[in-house]
Amino acid sequence: MRNRQQGISLIGAMISAAVILGGLIVGMRVVPVYAEYFAVKKALAGLASSAEATSPEAIRILFDRRSGAEDINSVHKEDLVISKENGRWTVSADWQRTVPLVANVSLLFQFSASSTSNAAANQ
Repeated sequence: MRNRQQGISLIGAMISAAVILGGLIVGMRVVPVYAEYFAVKKALAGLASSAEATSPEAIRILFDRRSGAEDINSVHKEDLVISKENGRWTVSADWQRTVPLVANVSLLFQFSASSTSNAAANQ
């Protein structure tokens, strides 16, 4: 009867470690980008329904204040597209973010966020 060895070999352990390490590196680069995206969405939702949002310039000033507090660096007040339809403010932004991964390999993210005020906030 032969004794069969069980377990993972050294090569298998190194390959598994490389895959896990690669996943961790990508995760560490992606999480801050999506955290900023959700902060922009939250800021736009707050701006559209804010009582202080009386004009496009006022909305841009409010966004500039929130972006400093929320650590938003990819979207600037000039990037906002603001329109008023049927008495409701619509605030949107489209942006790209490139994140270097390793050496000359980068990840490109394209985002679009929009928010429309509710009717009760503007009356």
